[in-house]
Amino acid sequence: MGSYKLLLDEAFDFDFNLIAIHCSLEQYRLAFLINKYAGLRLASSDDVNFYAKKLKYSFGTMRYEDSKNYLNYTLISNHFKLRYSQVLAESGLFAESEHSKTFNLVPEVKNADFLLKVESDDDHTPCTKLLGQLNRIPHIITAYQIEVSALKSKQNLIFE
Repeated sequence: MGSYKLLLDEAFDFDFNLIAIHCSLEQYRLAFLINKYAGLRLASSDDVNFYAKKLKYSFGTMRYEDSKNYLNYTLISNHFKLRYSQVLAESGLFAESEHSKTFNLVPEVKNADFLLKVESDDDHTPCTKLLGQLNRIPHIITAYQIEVSALKSKQNLIFE
C-alpha cells in the first residue's frame, strides 16, 4: 500500500490589521492616551510568552473587545529587553558586568515600539479613522499600517 503525503500550505488565517506605533511612552500610559483619543477601552491583559533556548520572553499586552462593532483590539509591546550579568574570570571589584539584549516580537518592524492588532469578524475595520486618531496623540511620533501578508514572523501575532 502506498503512502500519501498531504501538504498544508497555510495553517492560520491572518485576517487582522496591524498598526505600528513609534513612541517612547510606557505601555500603560500609551493605552490611556489611545483610550482618550480613540475612544477605546484598552485594559491590561496576560502577557504573551515565548520560550526559546531555555529563556522566557514576555511581551506586555492590553486588550479591548468591542462587542457592539465586533472588533478586538490588542496593544502589544514589540520589544523585550533581556538583562543578564556576566562574571569575568578574574575576581575583584568589577568582576561582574551587566549586559542586555533586546528581542522583537516582529523583527521586520524592529523600530516600532508597539503594535496595535485589530481583528474583525467581518471585513470592516476602521483602520484609516484609527490611524488619524493615533497620529493626533502628541506623544506618538508616528503610526502606520503594516501589510501582514508581507511579514515573515506573522505567526508570532497568533496568540489566543
